[in-house]
Amino acid sequence: MINKTAKLESILKLVESLPNSRAEGIIDELFSKLAIEVNSVDNSVYTLNTETVTFCRKCGSVHVVKNGKDRHGHTRFMCRDCGVTFGELSGTAVFGSHKDASIWKKYISLMLEGCSLAKCAEECRISVPTAFVWRHKILNALTDKSFSPSYNGLIEMDEMYVRISYKGNHKNSKGFTMPRKSFKRGSDNHIPGNNAKASVLCIVEREKGFSGLITCRGTLNLPLLEEIFDERISDESIVLTDGLRAYNQYFRNKNTEHIVLQSHIGKPTVKGPYHINNVNALQRRFRRFLIDYNGVSTKYLSNYLALFLWLENHKHCKKQDLILEEITRVGSYISVMDLVAKAPVPELAPAVA
Repeated sequence: MINKTAKLESILKLVESLPNSRAEGIIDELFSKLAIEVNSVDNSVYTLNTETVTFCRKCGSVHVVKNGKDRHGHTRFMCRDCGVTFGELSGTAVFGSHKDASIWKKYISLMLEGCSLAKCAEECRISVPTAFVWRHKILNALTDKSFSPSYNGLIEMDEMYVRISYKGNHKNSKGFTMPRKSFKRGSDNHIPGNNAKASVLCIVEREKGFSGLITCRGTLNLPLLEEIFDERISDESIVLTDGLRAYNQYFRNKNTEHIVLQSHIGKPTVKGPYHINNVNALQRRFRRFLIDYNGVSTKYLSNYLALFLWLENHKHCKKQDLILEEITRVGSYISVMDLVAKAPVPELAPAVA
């Protein structure tokens, strides 16, 4: 900062010879840039623009004032309405972390490379349990980006099924009882039908992006579709699906154009420019993506789906920087207890009326 200050002083001497109006503008701009430099010197996840802290994390009030600093020198705030105090990162995924941004960024890079938890822990000098928690705090911060608030245009929609895994639910837990026998290699004790699988709805909005969500355990049906979309699809859209009965029931009374592309032998799967090849390819890529993680627990499947979709939608971006922004966004926080308390499997699909 000493070198930059000296440079600034020399620049200020040079602009003294300029007309007053022009010189003042240049000086103001230089000082604003210097302020940005000062605020960004600390390469810590705790360094945020305090001007963005404009509401209470508890009650949402805008009557917020600065309230000193904590032991690490980070600004704290107090709500004039409810009296609660909070820090710059309260409500974000990195709340409570004692590691700076360089460590988080390194961890994100290793995670995106597909490194194991043990490898991430070793490289970042953290414990394996901490590496596990960090992974799911990051993935959870991306989860709300995996489903679009609205759809319009040409939309491909299809469901896929992923076998339910109870990995991560301790067999000696007092709150969990294994509902079936463990699968053994070479045995044939898999439960037939879709009730032993999680339904994953995948959506491709052409020229816009990919989205999806874990819908239920079992086959997707009309009540779920009504709950999921709830006027999210505009009337100007064209929706392409396979012949699942639930899709026909849902779009029957909608103004949205619905084109069914049967996948049975002898039936065409392409009608002119209309096909569902893009969403089918997305599903294949997701299955390959899951293989690298050596068996994903169903309770965390939505997190891995969110990561996969986020990567698909940001193929040509600096992913580490964007993810770091996401995890320092207010509202991305999830506690360890909430992570552990996630339901082992999705709920069963409701019966069709």
